[in-house]
Parts: sequence; C-alpha cells; structure tokens
Amino acid sequence: MAAAPPLEGRAFSRVFVPTYNAIIGFFFLVATASYFYKLHYMSKRKGEKAPLLGGQAIRPATGFTKMYRMTRSVLLYQPAGRYLESNGTMFVVAAYLGLNAFYSFYRATDTARILGNRFGLVSVVNLPIMFLLGSKTGLLVQWTGWSHEGYNILHRHAGRVVCLTAIGHVICFSLGKRTLAEQVMRSSRIGVGGGLTTLAFIIIFVTSFAPARNKAYEVFLYAHVWFLVAAIVLLFFHYARCRPYCAAASVIWLWDRFNRLKNAHHVTAVATVLSGNTVKLSLNVKSTAREIHWQTGQYVYITISKLASFQAHPFTIASPPSADTLDLVIRARQGFSKSLFLAEEQEHRVTFHGPYGSPPQFDGFSKVILLAGGAGVAYSYPEAVELAKNHPEIDIDFFWVIPQRDFVSWVDMDPKYNVDFKVWVTAEQGRPNIDQYVKDSIAAANGQKTAVAVCGPAPLVRSSRNACATLLWKGVDVEFYSENFGW
Repeated sequence: MAAAPPLEGRAFSRVFVPTYNAIIGFFFLVATASYFYKLHYMSKRKGEKAPLLGGQAIRPATGFTKMYRMTRSVLLYQPAGRYLESNGTMFVVAAYLGLNAFYSFYRATDTARILGNRFGLVSVVNLPIMFLLGSKTGLLVQWTGWSHEGYNILHRHAGRVVCLTAIGHVICFSLGKRTLAEQVMRSSRIGVGGGLTTLAFIIIFVTSFAPARNKAYEVFLYAHVWFLVAAIVLLFFHYARCRPYCAAASVIWLWDRFNRLKNAHHVTAVATVLSGNTVKLSLNVKSTAREIHWQTGQYVYITISKLASFQAHPFTIASPPSADTLDLVIRARQGFSKSLFLAEEQEHRVTFHGPYGSPPQFDGFSKVILLAGGAGVAYSYPEAVELAKNHPEIDIDFFWVIPQRDFVSWVDMDPKYNVDFKVWVTAEQGRPNIDQYVKDSIAAANGQKTAVAVCGPAPLVRSSRNACATLLWKGVDVEFYSENFGW
C-alpha cells in the first residue's frame, strides 16, 4: 500500500482530538461505573445462607463466576521487580502508551514536519489529562475509587507522554527543511517559546524519576510545580492551537488549588517522637471553628510553614473518626519529614486540606484481614478499631509487622477495642511468611467472603496481593485493597 500523502496525514489530525478524547472518556466512564457497581451492589449482603455444617467450605465457583475470578487473579498478580506494578495496572498503562503511539505515528511518517506536528498535538492533548490525574480534589478522586498511588502511577505516565512528545516535536522540526536556528530567527515568538517550553519539560522529566525524587524530593516538588506553570504560559503563546488545551489544564489546576484553599484548616498540633525515627503528629481538631470529619483510610495534605513553606505532603489518618485528635504517623526520610523529626519545638501551627480518598467499604464481608508493615499501621489500626465498634459481626484479623518491639508504643492496643492485635517483630522472629499467613487466614474463614487490606512496604503488599491472586485463581471469593504513598 502506498504511503499516505502529506495532506492526508494532516487531515487525520483533525479527527484526532474527538476520537482520542472519546476513548479516554470511555475508560474513565467504565472505571467509574465499575466502582459504583462494586460499592453499591457487590459489597452488599445478598442473603446468602451460611454452610449447614460448621467449617464446611462453600462449593467452589463454576462457570462464569470462576472465569471472572480467574480474570481478576491474572490482573491482580504482581510480578517480582522493583518498578513493576500489578498486571492490571501495567495493562492499563500499556494500553494508554500504545494508544498514544498509534496516534503519534499513524499516517504521520511521510515527513519530519508532519510527524513533528503530530507529536506536538499528542503532547498538548494530554495536558488536561495529566492535570486531571494530578488533581487531588477533583471528582475523579471520589468517582473512581482509585487509591492515591493509583492516581500517581497514571499521572506519571501521562506526564512522560507530554514531555517526550514535546521533545520529539522539537527534534522533528529541527530536522525539517529549516534549521532550528532559522526557525527561531523567522519567528521568535514560536521558536523561543517552543524551545523554552521544551526545556521546562526536560527539567520536569529528568527530576521526576524515582531515584531523583527519593534523593531530593523538595527539588523535584519545586521544579515540578513552577516549571510546569512556566511551561503552560509559554505554550499558550507558542501556537494558537495550543491555547484551548492550556486553558483547560489551567482551569483544572486553578480549580484544584481553589478546593485546597476552601478545604484548608489551620490547627495546632503536637509532635511526639516515637521509636524508629518516627513522629506522631496529633492535630487538635477542636482548635478550629469548623467541624472536621473523616473516614478510616482517608488522607490529608499537611503544610508546616516553619519547616517547609509551600509544600503539602500526604499522610494517612492514623486515628479513628471518633477521636479528639487527627493523628499522623510520619517516618523521617529526607527534607520535611526529617526536619519535623529533628525540630526542637513540640507544638506546631499546621495547615492541612482534606480529607481525601475513597476507602473501601467492608459491609458485605464476613472476615477482614488487615495487614500492616511499620508506619502502614496508620491505616490498619483505625480501620480495625472502627470495624470492631460498628460491625461486631465481622471477624477481624489484625497483623502488624514491625522491626523492633518498642514500635508497639505507636498505637493504643488496649483490649477494650475488642480487637486481637497480632504483632510480629522481625528482630526476634525473622521475616514472616505473608503468603502463607494470608492463605491460612482465608482458609479459616470457611469459604465466607473475605477482604484483605494491606498498607506497608512494597514486599508486604506484593506478597499479600499475590496470595490473594492465587486463591482467586482457585475460585475463592476474596477482595484485595492496598494503600501506600509513593514518592
């Protein structure tokens, strides 16, 4: 088949935007519908009868149900590897990247100029999507039920598409009939603006990788925000066709910032140094006139201007909704968390906004297994206390892995909460076999519907996730939920 003429390549770009946005919109619609179905239908009790004989497991799933659980098993499984996510997450990412590769190259390889135009279009069309996924207060946070880390993963890949296609746009135009220097001389507004925008994207792209974020998070944060703002402004004046997308991205960003200000609370907080280079920050929710309500599993963004101005860091709420203080368990790493740990003052003036997140609902489950590793107890502990208080019919299996015995002082494990708090100390007992523990605990449920919720280091999450994936493959009815905050 002969190559498409240049005009046809440009003509295809005119249908790019509606079809691409329709595909992305359909994906979010399916994600939202799936979440609401799970929330309002699957999690509700359907009047199943318990087994007639005690300890007898429910008959294994067959037919469509078995195929459905096997599919979930494949999507849930997470291969070994530092940067590998679950198969389902990687499938979504691969589909998104493949879609953008198709729209970048389809009938656009005749000349460098057409390919450069297509790269530029792909970059700006993904700008609003990148900002939407980066928004912490938008409707998608409540509608899709995705975790904070799930949003971050998609946001990072959308950002990489924006940056890489912008770089490709400049390279292709530099290989065209005119040199890049000639283009700059011909039109300083287009050439200089495009060059500076690409430079901003390169800085954002380089500082966004995990090694750079982990070693210099504050540098990444400032570069991420301010260079992105500069890039949007420069791109707006770079080319007229960019302006609708820049405007849409700006509206999303401003709306997110407006909601953060609207939801902001200014409270006093007391920092208590705990073992393991950890701080418990107790926010006095009574020190503000506005009422503050939260659910277990939600998170807030906090700012302490004396320690790190213009920085908002996310932390899971570590106290039950009925508590007088909103507690955060913060491990000292670099930058802000280390400054908080080393601060001489115990009392701080804290600004926080939130709470955010759509934590899982366990109304329809007979057993809930809560796994925590280290500071992951910030999610598991209040969840256990609230479930024991509001759902005494649910069997709660609480298991906390800590390196040292004195970590137990982080939370109150009083028997009055009616929770059997199990603690595993690796310094005394070695590393636990999480895979076997999850399987044994689910087997003890005698076939009743079980949920596994985990918060902690990546190895703990992966082991518990894969144990659930194995059981799903065998037809066992189990739901899995994980919560963690990646840098």
